[in-house]
Amino acid sequence: MSGTGSPVVVLDFRDGRDVPVDGADLRRRMAELLPDSGRSDSGDLRFLVVDEPDGLTAHAEAYELVAAAPTLGGVSLLCLVVGDLERWRPAEPPPSDAAYAEAPYRTASYPDDRPAEGGTGRRLRLASVLQSSRTGVLWAPDPRAGHDPRTDDPAGETAAAIVALVDLLRVRELFDKVLSELHDAPVSVATLSLRVLEHDLTPDARDSAWTGALARFAGGEVPVSGPPAAQDLPAGLAELLGPGPERPVTALLRPGGPAEAARAACVRAVDDLAAARSELGSARALLTGRQVADGVPAAITRAATSLRRYRDVVAGVLRDSGSPGVPHGDALARLADGGVALPEMWEHRSRGGESDEGLQRCTARWLTSGLPLRAVAARLTALAERVAPTPSAARLRDLERACPEESLGRMSAAVPLYFARARAGQLVPTALAAFVSALAPWPGTLLALLPAAVFLLGGALAAAVRPGRGAGGRVHRAEAARAAALAAGAGAGFALTLLVSVPRAVVLGGVLVGALGAVLCVGAWWRRGVADWWEATGTSDLGPCLARVDAVLADALRRQWWAAEERTRCADGARTLAAVLRSAAVEADAGHSMSGMGPVGADGWSDPGWDESSWPDDRPMASGARQGAARPDATTGDAGRTNGYGVPPYASQTHASQQYASQPYASHPDPSEHHPPGQDPSGPDADWPDWPDDPPADASSGGWAEPAAAPDSRPRQVSRVAPPWLHRGAGEGGPDLVATLVADLADATVDALRGHTRPAGGAPTTLEAAVCRAIAAAGLALRDNGVVPAPAYARQDRVRGDAAALLGIGAQPVREVLNIGSEKGRPLLLCPPAQLSLLSRDPAEARSIAFAPQAVRPVVEVRTSGHGPDAAPASMVWTASGRFAGTLRLVPLRAGVVEKVRVRTWAEDGPADPGEGQAQR
Repeated sequence: MSGTGSPVVVLDFRDGRDVPVDGADLRRRMAELLPDSGRSDSGDLRFLVVDEPDGLTAHAEAYELVAAAPTLGGVSLLCLVVGDLERWRPAEPPPSDAAYAEAPYRTASYPDDRPAEGGTGRRLRLASVLQSSRTGVLWAPDPRAGHDPRTDDPAGETAAAIVALVDLLRVRELFDKVLSELHDAPVSVATLSLRVLEHDLTPDARDSAWTGALARFAGGEVPVSGPPAAQDLPAGLAELLGPGPERPVTALLRPGGPAEAARAACVRAVDDLAAARSELGSARALLTGRQVADGVPAAITRAATSLRRYRDVVAGVLRDSGSPGVPHGDALARLADGGVALPEMWEHRSRGGESDEGLQRCTARWLTSGLPLRAVAARLTALAERVAPTPSAARLRDLERACPEESLGRMSAAVPLYFARARAGQLVPTALAAFVSALAPWPGTLLALLPAAVFLLGGALAAAVRPGRGAGGRVHRAEAARAAALAAGAGAGFALTLLVSVPRAVVLGGVLVGALGAVLCVGAWWRRGVADWWEATGTSDLGPCLARVDAVLADALRRQWWAAEERTRCADGARTLAAVLRSAAVEADAGHSMSGMGPVGADGWSDPGWDESSWPDDRPMASGARQGAARPDATTGDAGRTNGYGVPPYASQTHASQQYASQPYASHPDPSEHHPPGQDPSGPDADWPDWPDDPPADASSGGWAEPAAAPDSRPRQVSRVAPPWLHRGAGEGGPDLVATLVADLADATVDALRGHTRPAGGAPTTLEAAVCRAIAAAGLALRDNGVVPAPAYARQDRVRGDAAALLGIGAQPVREVLNIGSEKGRPLLLCPPAQLSLLSRDPAEARSIAFAPQAVRPVVEVRTSGHGPDAAPASMVWTASGRFAGTLRLVPLRAGVVEKVRVRTWAEDGPADPGEGQAQR
């Protein structure tokens, strides 16, 4: 599609290829050539019809159908007529019907059966429908603007020139401008004089860049890792990815329910154990903790049992309500039976699609940031796995890890209590207490027995008050080691008294310090021993296990039930997007080249048999090097003339760089140079070369012949030779080319993802189809419009490189072709010298149109004041397409050459009488 907005639909009426039978047939063809997605933004229709001179009356009914095509806007029709005009014949006597005799479409009769003007005696007969205000006719008797003597395929050259003409006129802005200028012509009919530059990449460079861009855009295989960080996601999506609203488990359990009762019993048992531990952990428990210690074994058993029961109740709730296949209502009922009451806000959360929009935004951001398709798909997959609701039954393993049965089985009071240990940290204080108590002279040394008695009494109390006594737990007191330490300390004190005389005050102080130290050591040993005993029983895990079970229950309920509908929808959307992007990556890996693509635009003007992978250089071609183009057999039906898409087998463009020698009628001459004053300009012109007036041609071919279709019905091969009025660009690609194409692919994909969610008519039925069509459309836009102009779907904030950065060539060729005073810019007339007498001699009636891509406007110095041979300034047209630049001049036909006729329609009179002819004057 050239440009943006409503495209130009191309129909080929030659040999009846695209002639609609009725309105239904036209609507079917329009549905094939112009999808609804291309018409949703505009009610106007533009038709470019290629026809032969005889078809302007023979296909009158088809033109009436096209002019009345169903649309909310208007219908614009531009007819490109190819071929020689028919010779004038003596006018038949007017019909006896007075209505026809006075009809406004009846032309004046000529005296003596001679034409009023135009010595060649040729006429262009127009049906009445082609005289409307939104209709124009362009006559191109010689689309090649001459014959290249280096080739033996004139028919192929003509076909290639027609293809190039159609490709040029399909540019929407140029189509509108040409039609507007034709409206100012006397009869809305003119011939063409033009010079065009195709400012584009070479086919090899374009294919190579496109393949590289597809490979980079697809990317390599990426393993699925963790989900993106919440801070990198939109707020609505990040909230779903997070843990959700924190609710204490007590708010989820119905008072008096099974789960709440089991938990309350467990909490009481754990609290009882905590109280017993706190009371037994003090030194005074040696004297007052006997009763508390006796109840500890039963309390431990009760706590372990209650925790096990609570865990089993929670497991049953999760298993019964969260198993796969459990209906929503049954799951809620089972939750209620288990004593779980979900908050109302969890089930009725509504954020107005905020998460869906967030998913689209983050996907678009990842794509436009340069991430390949497969990398984005991996992120979406990880996101879907994290945000999707998790069935509660899947958390049973987490519940088992939170409160393992092994931990509950290890909880027991039958573990030994280590009151004292044979360690230096305990033996040294014992020996020191005996030493300071034995500093008195003999028999005062016996005072060392005082701390020994304190240690002995403390050990006895510890054995009697130990918490595990009722469960058979032993007590370790290290009697032998402590006795040895006491003896060693007392001996050291006695030896010291033999050597020195210890003062009485020191002796009394030593006795007090030894006794008090012994008491403090007994208390410290008891506290440490009880603490170690509680750790050995495993009861320290009761509280954490209970908290972990609560956390698993709350998290499982939240993961399954909080915003379940929204999270399910978001996860499904992420998985769908991931699958679509992976499928698109597979398609991109195929690396379809521009040359192998199908329909070019919305109208499908293409040729599947035209391979442009390699183009001839400027060297002369050998005889027979090119195969003649075969015209499809008109009797084979549409199926034999299309390429599988219901479109005519023509290519949209050619790519070659051919230099031609000067042609004898290269530009439109000034009529005064060939018609001296006093000479009748309508008569034969002796100054023209001796050109044959009627070159041999098939009567149905419009003035040029083509070989018949091959017996094997192979696709026609359009000649690759560019017409002399068309210069091909030679860009090999700039440094920004591939990166720009990758960004265009990302923008096209994002636009397809967004457009698929909008309620637009004719949207693809699947998201995968939308993305595939968007990627294909990006390739078609590259082929039709080039890479310099930004596509309609490109982001507005993107900075696009200029022609030098993208094509590798600057805008100087555009400036040269717009200078019509130069050799490269002088227009060439598409009319042979033998038929120049049919053109108007009035320079004021000619119209000149200069056109160039809008993308190069800032850097191209356009000299619209340049004048052509008719001294008429050219009006400037800036096109959205980035391929074509140049000048197009419309030269009207002379008065009397165009003949208006009224054509009988089948609806009015039925089939015309063959003897009477199809038209009446």
